[in-house]
Amino acid sequence: MIDRPVRELMDSSTPTVAPDTTIKDLVYLLATKHLDGVAVVDSGNAVVGVVTAQDMLFQEVEADEHVPYVAPFLDWMIYIQSLGSWERHIEKAFAVTVSDLMTNDVITASPDEALHEAAKRMAKDGVSQLPVVEHGAYVGMLTRGHVVAALNRFEFGGGAA
Repeated sequence: MIDRPVRELMDSSTPTVAPDTTIKDLVYLLATKHLDGVAVVDSGNAVVGVVTAQDMLFQEVEADEHVPYVAPFLDWMIYIQSLGSWERHIEKAFAVTVSDLMTNDVITASPDEALHEAAKRMAKDGVSQLPVVEHGAYVGMLTRGHVVAALNRFEFGGGAA
């Protein structure tokens, strides 16, 4: 169990984007900086979302999405998939700005919490990164890669990460 604080392992230089950033600019940033995702911050540096390479993949294939499945029942049509879910799929498929594509329900970490606790949350919630927030402002990003590097360094004696 790694009890080191997230602050020691996070990357405080990971760039962020604004909600009105275009998808073109986001793709350029992710590609040129070799990032798997970034935090979306407002003008006060508060995290308002996260957008990942997974979201970009989702956008690429989601335009192939079909109309929600329905089942006829008497004179009614019963939707098998919720219309709200389908509408969100379409919104993401045709996103123009980061705000159209980002995940709004952001799971974050504190810089002073133990890496072990942050890693548990990443595993439980199935996320590959956690924006690190202190006093309501973005201060860095913790990724699965940081967790693996910490395991190498602190649990398996692999030296400095």
